[in-house]
Formats: sequence, C-alpha cells, structure tokens
Amino acid sequence: MLRKELIFFLAIVLLGFLDWLTTVTGLFFCGATEANPLLSGLTKSSMMLFSLVKLSAVLLIGFAFYEAATISAHATNDWRFVKRLVDGGYSLTFLALTAVVASNMLAIFRV
Repeated sequence: MLRKELIFFLAIVLLGFLDWLTTVTGLFFCGATEANPLLSGLTKSSMMLFSLVKLSAVLLIGFAFYEAATISAHATNDWRFVKRLVDGGYSLTFLALTAVVASNMLAIFRV
C-alpha cells in the first residue's frame, strides 16, 4: 500500500510534469506564452534551461512535501496543527497545479 507521503510526492510531480508538458506543447504548437514572469524570459532564450528550471522546481517541491509529510506523520499529537498545515499546503498546491494544467489544456485545444 502506498504511504501518504509517497502519494503527495507522486501527485505533485505528475501534475508538475503535466504543467511542463502542456506549457511546452502550447508554446511550440499553439502560440501560447508562459504566464509566469520569472520563467517567460527563459522560454524565449532557452527551452532546455526553461525545462530544467521548471522540472527541477517540481521535483524540489514534491520532495519538500514528501519530507514534511514524513516528519509530521511521525510526530506526536502536539503536532496536529503542523499536520493540518502540511495537508492544507499540499491541497492548495494540488488544486493550483490542477487549475494551471486545465488552463493549459484549454489554451491548447482553444476551448
């Protein structure tokens, strides 16, 4: 059975990968632009560097949630607030990434 920490990691990494994939597809084939102002310059100069930065950030965030969930899972009942904070942060990140991927898909299919 998969542990909660691993599910957090895999879900964030999968959605981040889908975000990257739909962004690159939109940039190359649909004339879309990167909405993130920190990364939009990289899409114009180096797609390889853009991909490296975006996928590295996804792995780093996924690993951070994995570690936070692992630490909070082994904590005592005094850490209930921390457990809720980690779960809430994960939920918000998951929902935000889902919205970004959905937005990218809508841009690609021009719905």
